Amino acid sequence: MKKMFPATAIGALLLLIVGTFADLRIDQALCMPHNGFSRLFELLAPAIGATVLMIGAALVFWTYEFAKERLGKLVVAGLVYVGSTLVALALCFKYCHWFGVVYGLVAAVLIACIVRKIPDDLRRRYRWAGIAIVAVFLCSMCVLEVAKMVWGRVRFRAMQGDFGLFTPWYHPNGKHYLSAVAVADDIKSFPSGHAFFAGSTLSLCLLALVSPRWRSKESVVYAVALIYALVVMVSRMMQGAHFLSDVTVGFALPLLALWLARHLLLKQLAQHYPAEYLAR
Repeated sequence: MKKMFPATAIGALLLLIVGTFADLRIDQALCMPHNGFSRLFELLAPAIGATVLMIGAALVFWTYEFAKERLGKLVVAGLVYVGSTLVALALCFKYCHWFGVVYGLVAAVLIACIVRKIPDDLRRRYRWAGIAIVAVFLCSMCVLEVAKMVWGRVRFRAMQGDFGLFTPWYHPNGKHYLSAVAVADDIKSFPSGHAFFAGSTLSLCLLALVSPRWRSKESVVYAVALIYALVVMVSRMMQGAHFLSDVTVGFALPLLALWLARHLLLKQLAQHYPAEYLAR
């Protein structure tokens, strides 16, 4: 894992450099908006991202032994759980409508049942991982939503061949192009929300990190999530919804948040379980 984070960051930087000079040409070559592959991931990525948030939220709350904890701590954990789960359900509804809500409710119940089965001696570790997952997701999402409003970049598919609407990723536009597109969402190309959803799945590697049984598989979990994220990034360019720089930055936001969260989590683990983690 020590090498995978820097390698991923360097790869993202190289993609951003390529996008800086070739964003428009890449989308012109890749855009096929009416294909089933990209449409599948348009629906799948938000649902999986919401599931990641629900997993983290459940770990924050359902790992407590309620009869043994102080009320104040349980109230805070409960608020995090309810608030995060509502955010996840709202995302499911936004992208998958009422089917997404049904999925989210079923997933929330199943996740809570699974979390309650975690052995008592591992619950604190998983709770810390849950806090990190929720923090990575919500902090990255807040930065993403603010950036979308500030940048106001026009989506490729909304240009309708008028490439005079194209601006490089480093050029904030605000609402300058709002009157040139059909709906307000068409000026929210940068950064990519779907790439952020996909990037947030990288935080699932923290579940392996805190588990004595699965710790050696952390890099495998990370690699699988990384491949999935790359597939989603390509699918968004095929949809004409985003440029290469959009998906790269959208992916990089949870990546950077995860790097910091993992560092803090390792410090916590090393403090409480030095025999297991000080050598890492």
